[in-house]
Amino acid sequence: MCKINDFLKGAQKYLIIGICVSGFLVFSMLTSSEVYANKPIKVVVIDAGHGGHDPGAIGYSGANEKDIALAVALNVGKRISEAFPEIKVIYTRNTDVFVELKQRAIIANENNADYFISIHCNSAPNATSMGTETFVMGMDKNNANLAVAQRENASILLEANAEENYGNFNPTSNEAYIIFQLYQNVYSERSIHLAKSIQNEFSTRIHRKDRGVKQAPILVLWRTAMPSILVEVGFISNKEEEAYLVSKKGQDEIAKSIFNGFAKVAEGEGNKAVQGAIEKQEAPKPQATQTQEEIKQQVEETVKQNVKEQSNVNAQTNTQLPNANVCYKIQFLVSSTRQDLSGSKFAEIKDIEIEQLKENLYRYTSGHFSTYQEALAGLENIRNTRYKEAYIVAFDKNGQKISVNEAKNLEKSK
Repeated sequence: MCKINDFLKGAQKYLIIGICVSGFLVFSMLTSSEVYANKPIKVVVIDAGHGGHDPGAIGYSGANEKDIALAVALNVGKRISEAFPEIKVIYTRNTDVFVELKQRAIIANENNADYFISIHCNSAPNATSMGTETFVMGMDKNNANLAVAQRENASILLEANAEENYGNFNPTSNEAYIIFQLYQNVYSERSIHLAKSIQNEFSTRIHRKDRGVKQAPILVLWRTAMPSILVEVGFISNKEEEAYLVSKKGQDEIAKSIFNGFAKVAEGEGNKAVQGAIEKQEAPKPQATQTQEEIKQQVEETVKQNVKEQSNVNAQTNTQLPNANVCYKIQFLVSSTRQDLSGSKFAEIKDIEIEQLKENLYRYTSGHFSTYQEALAGLENIRNTRYKEAYIVAFDKNGQKISVNEAKNLEKSK
Protein backbone atom coordinates (compact mmCIF):
# COMPACT_ATOMS: atom_id res chain seq x y z
CA MET A 1 0.00 0.00 0.00
CA CYS A 2 1.87 3.03 -1.23
CA LYS A 3 -0.93 5.59 -1.18
CA ILE A 4 -3.44 6.72 1.37
CA ASN A 5 -6.20 5.51 -0.97
CA ASP A 6 -4.88 1.98 -0.58
CA PHE A 7 -4.84 2.47 3.18
CA LEU A 8 -8.47 3.59 3.03
CA LYS A 9 -9.39 0.67 0.79
CA GLY A 10 -7.88 -1.69 3.33
CA ALA A 11 -9.96 -0.07 6.03
CA GLN A 12 -13.06 -0.22 3.85
CA LYS A 13 -12.54 -3.95 3.37
CA TYR A 14 -12.75 -4.49 7.10
CA LEU A 15 -15.66 -2.09 7.36
CA ILE A 16 -17.61 -4.00 4.70
CA ILE A 17 -16.98 -7.27 6.48
CA GLY A 18 -18.01 -5.65 9.71
CA ILE A 19 -21.23 -4.28 8.21
CA CYS A 20 -22.14 -7.69 6.81
CA VAL A 21 -21.79 -9.51 10.10
CA SER A 22 -22.29 -6.73 12.62
CA GLY A 23 -26.00 -7.34 12.94
CA PHE A 24 -25.28 -10.76 14.39
CA LEU A 25 -21.98 -9.96 16.11
CA VAL A 26 -23.05 -6.81 17.89
CA PHE A 27 -26.22 -8.45 19.18
CA SER A 28 -24.74 -11.80 20.17
CA MET A 29 -21.25 -10.69 21.20
CA LEU A 30 -21.79 -7.36 22.88
CA THR A 31 -25.16 -7.69 24.57
CA SER A 32 -24.92 -11.21 25.98
CA SER A 33 -22.14 -11.69 28.52
CA GLU A 34 -23.42 -15.24 29.12
CA VAL A 35 -22.00 -16.22 25.71
CA TYR A 36 -18.48 -16.05 27.12
CA ALA A 37 -19.13 -18.00 30.29
CA ASN A 38 -18.73 -21.24 28.31
CA LYS A 39 -15.74 -20.11 26.25
CA PRO A 40 -12.61 -20.11 28.44
CA ILE A 41 -9.60 -18.11 27.33
CA LYS A 42 -7.08 -20.21 25.41
CA VAL A 43 -4.51 -17.69 24.13
CA VAL A 44 -3.38 -14.30 25.38
CA VAL A 45 -0.77 -12.14 23.64
CA ILE A 46 1.39 -9.88 25.81
CA ASP A 47 2.94 -6.98 23.91
CA ALA A 48 5.91 -5.09 25.37
CA GLY A 49 5.85 -1.68 23.72
CA HIS A 50 8.73 -0.33 21.59
CA GLY A 51 12.11 -2.15 21.65
CA GLY A 52 15.41 -2.28 19.80
CA HIS A 53 16.27 1.06 18.21
CA ASP A 54 12.92 2.43 19.41
CA PRO A 55 13.44 3.28 23.10
CA GLY A 56 9.96 4.76 23.50
CA ALA A 57 9.70 7.55 26.03
CA ILE A 58 12.87 8.58 27.85
CA GLY A 59 12.45 9.07 31.59
CA TYR A 60 13.14 12.11 33.71
CA SER A 61 16.45 10.56 34.81
CA GLY A 62 17.18 8.53 31.68
CA ALA A 63 15.19 5.28 31.95
CA ASN A 64 13.91 3.79 28.68
CA GLU A 65 10.24 2.91 28.28
CA LYS A 66 11.14 -0.19 26.25
CA ASP A 67 13.05 -1.75 29.18
CA ILE A 68 10.28 -1.21 31.73
CA ALA A 69 7.61 -2.45 29.31
CA LEU A 70 9.56 -5.65 28.62
CA ALA A 71 10.23 -6.38 32.29
CA VAL A 72 6.56 -5.91 33.21
CA ALA A 73 5.31 -7.89 30.19
CA LEU A 74 7.46 -10.92 31.01
CA ASN A 75 6.38 -10.69 34.64
CA VAL A 76 2.69 -10.61 33.70
CA GLY A 77 3.05 -13.51 31.27
CA LYS A 78 4.84 -15.66 33.83
CA ARG A 79 2.06 -15.12 36.37
CA ILE A 80 -0.63 -16.03 33.83
CA SER A 81 1.20 -19.21 32.79
CA GLU A 82 1.63 -20.33 36.41
CA ALA A 83 -1.96 -19.60 37.43
CA PHE A 84 -3.67 -20.81 34.24
CA PRO A 85 -1.62 -23.61 32.59
CA GLU A 86 -4.34 -24.08 29.96
CA ILE A 87 -3.80 -20.52 28.68
CA LYS A 88 -1.06 -20.16 26.09
CA VAL A 89 0.93 -16.98 26.62
CA ILE A 90 2.59 -15.49 23.54
CA TYR A 91 4.92 -12.49 23.60
CA THR A 92 5.32 -10.12 20.66
CA ARG A 93 8.88 -9.75 21.89
CA ASN A 94 10.77 -11.30 24.80
CA THR A 95 14.08 -9.55 24.16
CA ASP A 96 15.22 -6.04 23.26
CA VAL A 97 14.26 -6.10 19.57
CA PHE A 98 12.21 -3.82 17.35
CA VAL A 99 8.84 -5.19 16.19
CA GLU A 100 6.67 -3.26 13.75
CA LEU A 101 3.22 -2.25 14.95
CA LYS A 102 1.65 -4.18 12.09
CA GLN A 103 3.58 -7.33 13.03
CA ARG A 104 2.45 -7.13 16.67
CA ALA A 105 -1.17 -7.32 15.55
CA ILE A 106 -0.36 -10.08 13.05
CA ILE A 107 1.14 -12.19 15.84
CA ALA A 108 -2.07 -11.88 17.83
CA ASN A 109 -4.35 -12.51 14.85
CA GLU A 110 -2.46 -15.50 13.47
CA ASN A 111 -2.46 -17.17 16.90
CA ASN A 112 -6.21 -16.59 17.32
CA ALA A 113 -5.60 -14.78 20.59
CA ASP A 114 -8.55 -14.25 22.91
CA TYR A 115 -6.98 -11.12 24.43
CA PHE A 116 -4.20 -8.71 23.50
CA ILE A 117 -2.50 -6.71 26.26
CA SER A 118 0.02 -4.04 25.24
CA ILE A 119 2.20 -2.54 27.99
CA HIS A 120 3.70 0.96 27.84
CA CYS A 121 4.89 3.88 29.96
CA ASN A 122 3.37 7.32 29.66
CA SER A 123 5.14 10.65 29.19
CA ALA A 124 4.06 14.28 29.36
CA PRO A 125 5.65 17.74 29.10
CA ASN A 126 4.38 18.43 32.62
CA ALA A 127 6.76 16.55 34.91
CA THR A 128 4.11 16.38 37.63
CA SER A 129 1.72 14.23 35.54
CA MET A 130 1.28 10.85 37.17
CA GLY A 131 -0.94 7.78 37.40
CA THR A 132 -2.06 4.82 35.33
CA GLU A 133 -4.55 4.73 32.49
CA THR A 134 -5.69 2.03 30.11
CA PHE A 135 -6.75 2.60 26.51
CA VAL A 136 -9.15 0.75 24.25
CA MET A 137 -9.61 1.35 20.55
CA GLY A 138 -11.92 4.24 19.74
CA MET A 139 -12.10 7.82 18.51
CA ASP A 140 -12.27 10.43 21.25
CA LYS A 141 -12.30 14.21 20.80
CA ASN A 142 -10.12 14.62 23.88
CA ASN A 143 -6.83 16.16 22.73
CA ALA A 144 -4.89 14.48 25.55
CA ASN A 145 -6.03 11.03 24.41
CA LEU A 146 -5.13 11.84 20.81
CA ALA A 147 -1.68 12.97 21.96
CA VAL A 148 -1.09 9.58 23.59
CA ALA A 149 -2.19 7.82 20.39
CA GLN A 150 0.12 9.99 18.28
CA ARG A 151 3.06 9.23 20.55
CA GLU A 152 2.46 5.47 20.51
CA ASN A 153 1.73 5.40 16.76
CA ALA A 154 4.93 7.33 16.04
CA SER A 155 6.81 4.03 16.21
CA ILE A 156 5.93 3.56 12.55
CA LEU A 157 8.39 6.36 11.76
CA LEU A 158 11.10 3.85 12.68
CA GLU A 159 9.85 1.22 10.24
CA ALA A 160 11.80 1.01 7.01
CA ASN A 161 8.70 -0.14 5.08
CA ALA A 162 6.19 2.16 6.80
CA GLU A 163 4.83 3.41 3.49
CA GLU A 164 4.10 -0.14 2.35
CA ASN A 165 2.42 -1.05 5.65
CA TYR A 166 0.43 2.11 6.32
CA GLY A 167 0.30 4.08 3.07
CA ASN A 168 0.79 7.83 3.58
CA PHE A 169 -0.66 7.71 7.09
CA ASN A 170 1.14 10.36 9.15
CA PRO A 171 0.95 9.57 12.89
CA THR A 172 1.77 13.18 13.79
CA SER A 173 -1.10 14.70 11.78
CA ASN A 174 -4.48 15.26 13.43
CA GLU A 175 -6.19 15.02 10.04
CA ALA A 176 -4.86 11.50 9.49
CA TYR A 177 -7.09 10.22 12.28
CA ILE A 178 -10.33 11.00 10.49
CA ILE A 179 -10.33 7.43 9.20
CA PHE A 180 -10.76 6.07 12.70
CA GLN A 181 -14.08 7.84 13.07
CA LEU A 182 -15.46 5.30 10.60
CA TYR A 183 -14.37 2.34 12.65
CA GLN A 184 -16.49 0.59 15.27
CA ASN A 185 -14.70 -1.95 17.45
CA VAL A 186 -16.99 -4.94 17.94
CA TYR A 187 -14.80 -6.02 20.86
CA SER A 188 -15.06 -2.76 22.78
CA GLU A 189 -17.30 -4.07 25.57
CA ARG A 190 -14.92 -6.89 26.49
CA SER A 191 -11.90 -4.62 26.05
CA ILE A 192 -13.42 -2.05 28.42
CA HIS A 193 -14.31 -4.78 30.91
CA LEU A 194 -10.67 -5.95 31.08
CA ALA A 195 -9.37 -2.37 31.18
CA LYS A 196 -11.64 -1.48 34.10
CA SER A 197 -10.63 -4.62 35.97
CA ILE A 198 -6.93 -3.73 35.68
CA GLN A 199 -7.44 -0.07 36.53
CA ASN A 200 -9.36 -1.11 39.65
CA GLU A 201 -6.38 -3.23 40.75
CA PHE A 202 -4.00 -0.31 40.24
CA SER A 203 -6.08 2.07 42.33
CA THR A 204 -7.34 -0.17 45.13
CA ARG A 205 -4.38 -2.49 45.68
CA ILE A 206 -1.28 -0.44 45.00
CA HIS A 207 -2.79 3.03 45.32
CA ARG A 208 -1.67 4.41 41.96
CA LYS A 209 -3.53 7.46 40.76
CA ASP A 210 -6.42 6.26 38.59
CA ARG A 211 -6.63 8.20 35.31
CA GLY A 212 -9.36 5.87 34.07
CA VAL A 213 -10.22 3.87 30.99
CA LYS A 214 -10.06 5.90 27.77
CA GLN A 215 -10.55 5.60 24.06
CA ALA A 216 -7.88 6.53 21.52
CA PRO A 217 -7.10 5.70 17.85
CA ILE A 218 -4.08 3.49 18.51
CA LEU A 219 -2.86 1.56 15.44
CA VAL A 220 -1.75 -1.60 17.21
CA LEU A 221 -5.21 -1.98 18.80
CA TRP A 222 -7.04 -1.16 15.58
CA ARG A 223 -5.45 -4.04 13.69
CA THR A 224 -6.17 -6.74 16.29
CA ALA A 225 -9.19 -9.01 15.87
CA MET A 226 -9.89 -9.64 19.54
CA PRO A 227 -10.49 -7.64 22.75
CA SER A 228 -7.38 -5.47 23.08
CA ILE A 229 -6.05 -2.92 25.55
CA LEU A 230 -3.00 -0.70 25.93
CA VAL A 231 -1.90 -0.15 29.53
CA GLU A 232 0.10 2.97 30.42
CA VAL A 233 1.64 1.83 33.71
CA GLY A 234 2.86 5.25 34.84
CA PHE A 235 4.58 8.46 33.76
CA ILE A 236 8.25 7.92 33.09
CA SER A 237 8.55 11.71 32.78
CA ASN A 238 7.71 12.05 36.49
CA LYS A 239 10.87 11.49 38.55
CA GLU A 240 9.06 9.72 41.39
CA GLU A 241 7.06 7.45 39.11
CA GLU A 242 10.15 6.74 37.03
CA ALA A 243 11.99 5.60 40.15
CA TYR A 244 9.05 3.36 41.07
CA LEU A 245 8.78 1.90 37.55
CA VAL A 246 12.47 0.99 37.28
CA SER A 247 12.50 -0.68 40.70
CA LYS A 248 11.87 -4.41 41.07
CA LYS A 249 9.24 -3.69 43.71
CA GLY A 250 7.39 -1.33 41.41
CA GLN A 251 7.53 -3.70 38.43
CA ASP A 252 6.30 -6.60 40.58
CA GLU A 253 3.37 -4.58 41.92
CA ILE A 254 2.42 -3.30 38.49
CA ALA A 255 2.66 -6.78 36.94
CA LYS A 256 0.68 -8.33 39.78
CA SER A 257 -2.06 -5.74 39.36
CA ILE A 258 -2.32 -6.38 35.61
CA PHE A 259 -2.40 -10.11 36.29
CA ASN A 260 -5.05 -9.80 39.01
CA GLY A 261 -7.24 -7.74 36.71
CA PHE A 262 -6.85 -10.30 33.95
CA ALA A 263 -7.40 -13.24 36.32
CA LYS A 264 -10.79 -11.89 37.39
CA VAL A 265 -11.86 -11.63 33.76
CA ALA A 266 -10.49 -15.11 32.97
CA GLU A 267 -12.32 -16.69 35.87
CA GLY A 268 -15.48 -14.92 34.76
CA GLU A 269 -15.12 -16.49 31.32
CA GLY A 270 -14.78 -20.05 32.65
CA ASN A 271 -11.04 -20.48 33.29
CA LYS A 272 -10.03 -22.09 36.58
CA ALA A 273 -6.81 -21.08 38.25
CA VAL A 274 -4.49 -23.62 39.85
CA GLN A 275 -5.27 -23.76 43.55
CA GLY A 276 -3.00 -21.36 45.37
CA ALA A 277 -1.44 -20.07 42.13
CA ILE A 278 -3.10 -16.68 42.46
CA GLU A 279 -1.31 -14.87 45.21
CA LYS A 280 -3.60 -12.84 47.39
CA GLN A 281 -2.08 -9.42 47.13
CA GLU A 282 -2.38 -7.28 50.17
CA ALA A 283 -2.95 -3.63 49.47
CA PRO A 284 0.30 -1.87 50.39
CA LYS A 285 0.24 1.39 52.21
CA PRO A 286 0.68 4.49 50.08
CA GLN A 287 4.39 5.07 49.62
CA ALA A 288 6.00 7.98 51.36
CA THR A 289 7.51 10.63 49.12
CA GLN A 290 11.12 9.76 48.32
CA THR A 291 13.95 12.20 48.70
CA GLN A 292 15.78 13.35 45.61
CA GLU A 293 18.88 11.43 46.69
CA GLU A 294 16.88 8.19 47.06
CA ILE A 295 15.37 8.67 43.64
CA LYS A 296 18.77 9.35 42.11
CA GLN A 297 20.30 6.23 43.64
CA GLN A 298 17.39 4.02 42.60
CA VAL A 299 17.43 5.16 38.99
CA GLU A 300 21.22 4.91 38.71
CA GLU A 301 21.08 1.25 39.73
CA THR A 302 18.76 0.43 36.82
CA VAL A 303 19.66 2.89 34.09
CA LYS A 304 23.03 2.39 32.44
CA GLN A 305 23.17 5.70 30.70
CA ASN A 306 21.63 8.98 31.77
CA VAL A 307 20.21 10.85 28.78
CA LYS A 308 19.56 14.50 29.61
CA GLU A 309 17.30 16.67 27.46
CA GLN A 310 19.41 18.83 25.19
CA SER A 311 18.83 22.56 25.58
CA ASN A 312 21.63 23.82 23.32
CA VAL A 313 19.94 24.93 20.11
CA ASN A 314 23.29 24.78 18.31
CA ALA A 315 23.10 20.97 18.43
CA GLN A 316 20.65 21.00 15.57
CA THR A 317 22.58 21.33 12.34
CA ASN A 318 21.64 23.21 9.22
CA THR A 319 18.66 21.49 7.55
CA GLN A 320 18.98 23.15 4.13
CA LEU A 321 19.24 20.65 1.32
CA PRO A 322 22.05 20.56 -1.23
CA ASN A 323 21.40 22.08 -4.62
CA ALA A 324 19.66 19.06 -6.14
CA ASN A 325 16.21 17.66 -6.86
CA VAL A 326 16.48 15.19 -4.01
CA CYS A 327 18.31 14.55 -0.76
CA TYR A 328 18.75 11.22 1.01
CA LYS A 329 19.45 10.86 4.72
CA ILE A 330 19.89 7.95 7.10
CA GLN A 331 17.25 7.83 9.85
CA PHE A 332 18.55 5.96 12.86
CA LEU A 333 16.50 7.09 15.86
CA VAL A 334 13.22 8.64 16.98
CA SER A 335 13.01 9.84 20.57
CA SER A 336 10.56 11.58 22.85
CA THR A 337 13.32 13.88 24.13
CA ARG A 338 16.03 15.95 22.50
CA GLN A 339 19.13 13.96 23.36
CA ASP A 340 22.65 15.13 24.14
CA LEU A 341 24.71 14.59 20.99
CA SER A 342 27.93 14.61 22.98
CA GLY A 343 27.05 11.24 24.51
CA SER A 344 28.96 8.08 23.63
CA LYS A 345 25.99 6.60 21.74
CA PHE A 346 26.52 9.20 18.98
CA ALA A 347 30.32 9.15 18.90
CA GLU A 348 30.60 7.14 15.68
CA ILE A 349 27.95 9.08 13.74
CA LYS A 350 28.67 12.21 11.73
CA ASP A 351 26.48 15.02 10.39
CA ILE A 352 23.65 14.38 12.80
CA GLU A 353 20.47 16.37 12.27
CA ILE A 354 17.61 16.62 14.77
CA GLU A 355 14.15 17.38 13.47
CA GLN A 356 11.30 18.11 15.88
CA LEU A 357 8.27 16.38 14.37
CA LYS A 358 5.91 17.53 17.11
CA GLU A 359 6.05 18.30 20.80
CA ASN A 360 8.10 15.57 22.53
CA LEU A 361 8.97 13.77 19.28
CA TYR A 362 12.35 14.13 17.56
CA ARG A 363 13.79 12.41 14.48
CA TYR A 364 17.56 11.86 14.19
CA THR A 365 19.19 11.52 10.79
CA SER A 366 22.75 11.43 9.48
CA GLY A 367 24.24 12.81 6.29
CA HIS A 368 23.05 14.55 3.11
CA PHE A 369 23.38 12.37 0.00
CA SER A 370 22.57 13.44 -3.55
CA THR A 371 22.37 9.91 -4.95
CA TYR A 372 20.83 6.68 -3.76
CA GLN A 373 24.14 4.85 -4.16
CA GLU A 374 25.84 7.34 -1.83
CA ALA A 375 23.02 6.84 0.65
CA LEU A 376 23.50 3.06 0.55
CA ALA A 377 27.14 3.50 1.52
CA GLY A 378 26.10 5.84 4.33
CA LEU A 379 23.50 3.33 5.50
CA GLU A 380 26.11 0.58 5.73
CA ASN A 381 28.32 2.83 7.88
CA ILE A 382 25.47 3.59 10.28
CA ARG A 383 24.44 -0.06 10.54
CA ASN A 384 27.98 -0.90 11.55
CA THR A 385 27.37 1.12 14.72
CA ARG A 386 24.78 0.32 17.41
CA TYR A 387 21.91 1.33 15.09
CA LYS A 388 21.48 -1.93 13.17
CA GLU A 389 17.99 -1.11 11.92
CA ALA A 390 18.65 2.34 10.43
CA TYR A 391 17.21 3.01 7.00
CA ILE A 392 17.19 5.54 4.15
CA VAL A 393 14.70 8.41 4.01
CA ALA A 394 14.33 10.92 1.19
CA PHE A 395 13.31 14.57 0.75
CA ASP A 396 12.54 16.71 -2.27
CA LYS A 397 14.23 20.04 -3.02
CA ASN A 398 11.73 21.83 -0.77
CA GLY A 399 12.62 19.64 2.19
CA GLN A 400 9.36 17.65 2.10
CA LYS A 401 9.66 13.96 2.96
CA ILE A 402 8.95 11.69 -0.02
CA SER A 403 9.27 7.96 -0.66
CA VAL A 404 12.63 6.54 -1.67
CA ASN A 405 11.14 5.39 -4.99
CA GLU A 406 9.94 8.93 -5.73
CA ALA A 407 13.40 10.24 -4.85
CA LYS A 408 15.08 7.77 -7.21
CA ASN A 409 12.79 8.92 -10.03
CA LEU A 410 13.60 12.56 -9.30
CA GLU A 411 17.28 11.69 -9.22
CA LYS A 412 17.02 10.25 -12.74
CA SER A 413 15.16 13.29 -14.07
CA LYS A 414 17.60 15.96 -12.95
